[in-house]
Amino acid sequence: MDYIVYDTEFSQPQPKLYNPNSRFRPNPVSPFEIIEIGAVKVSENLEITETFNRLIKPVIYRRLSPIVIRKTGIKPKDLETGENFRKAITDFREFCGQDYVLCTWSTNDVKILQKNCIYHKLPYEWIERYYDIQSRCTRVLGLPKNQSVGLKNALNALDIEVDGKLHRALDDAIHTAKIFIEVFNEEMREQISKLS
Repeated sequence: MDYIVYDTEFSQPQPKLYNPNSRFRPNPVSPFEIIEIGAVKVSENLEITETFNRLIKPVIYRRLSPIVIRKTGIKPKDLETGENFRKAITDFREFCGQDYVLCTWSTNDVKILQKNCIYHKLPYEWIERYYDIQSRCTRVLGLPKNQSVGLKNALNALDIEVDGKLHRALDDAIHTAKIFIEVFNEEMREQISKLS
């Protein structure tokens, strides 16, 4: 079985702070639109074997919020040649293979991916089997259950070097995979095997 560690970057309507006269509101089905998905495949031997990365051309929120541009560094022109969501997800599912479990940093990426699939009328049941690495890392670091550790702080606490840019899907997936490998133990293996 492979562990597919993935991350998404997403756009949303511009906040009123930047556009107080806007009458545009979030889409009720998909309030956040995925504009980038990145993933790494981690083998049972805990080695990163493959990577996956796609920029996705937005169709719900065609104008990127200044917050998204500043945080990710993704510019509107970068998305002009992005793939459509359906093709990107088809490629992603092919990348996952047959025997896998999805792994994410928190549950946000899972919920957003499911809602994007619903919006685009794509199946989403395959997303429901996932492992939350942030939750495991929070326990390893001895933090209370109600206090989630951020990715950057977890990397610092585990003495894992930040390589690349935080808030880009593939780089965040690689960083998350490194944390996954660092905190992996038999208890995790058993928990994940129950998911599949």
